[in-house]
Amino acid sequence: MEEAVSNARAAYEKMVAERDALKTGEADLKAQIEEMKGHHKAEIEELKLECTDLEAKVEDLQATKTWLLLGGAQLLAKNIHKSPEMTVAVATVNNAISAISVNFGLQNGYVHALKKKTPYAEVPLLNRNAEAELNTAVACNDSLTFLIVDDLPKLVDESLSKIKDALFFAGGELLKD
Repeated sequence: MEEAVSNARAAYEKMVAERDALKTGEADLKAQIEEMKGHHKAEIEELKLECTDLEAKVEDLQATKTWLLLGGAQLLAKNIHKSPEMTVAVATVNNAISAISVNFGLQNGYVHALKKKTPYAEVPLLNRNAEAELNTAVACNDSLTFLIVDDLPKLVDESLSKIKDALFFAGGELLKD
């Protein structure tokens, strides 16, 4: 019987030791779980900050897109239209056309004058409305609008590919990827 008690005591001590080992293991697991929670909590906070930053960037990009389509493109077109480079280019063409026109007019006027002695007011090709037509042309040039630019505000909620498609026109291949 003493042997049975000894075996029971050994079994009991072994069970106590296993229980203590399990308690120690449980405590270690709890510590690891808390450590993982802390680590993941830090990662989650970091991801939340990154998400907030990305949301702010998306809002900024949306605001930029809206501004570009509602006002920026119009401002760009107006600045190009009123730029010194455009003025010089248009003036150069106009001056060249004027020079040809003046030469043609002088030549025809000279020929006509040699043939007949017509008073100035009765010269057949004389445009008596030339100054008014020039003023109208200047006003038209100053108030020039671009249909494609005027239509851009309709694209505010569209994707970049649809915006590019809308801007694609003859010679616009540089705008495409």
